[in-house]
Amino acid sequence: MSDMLANDIVKEVERYRKPPNKLRSSQEITARYYQALANYKELCFKPQDTNQLKLTTYAEIKTLGWVLGKPEKDVIRDIAQHSTSMPFGTF
Repeated sequence: MSDMLANDIVKEVERYRKPPNKLRSSQEITARYYQALANYKELCFKPQDTNQLKLTTYAEIKTLGWVLGKPEKDVIRDIAQHSTSMPFGTF
């Protein structure tokens, strides 16, 4: 029984040493950034209450902008250009 547990532990350690996901290229991150901006724009025009989804998309855009090395001011400007109004007040 302890051999099975030891084997499971070894398999888990190997799995974490070789993660299945690879790092994304800057082109993939940039594409996802602009896709998230487009999704945000669509959410701004939806009539139903989508505040939680807007907040999640907003956070994703900010994170992707950070990964791309964009200054926060530029990310907020991009969001403002792709929305009907500033999402959570003025910054």
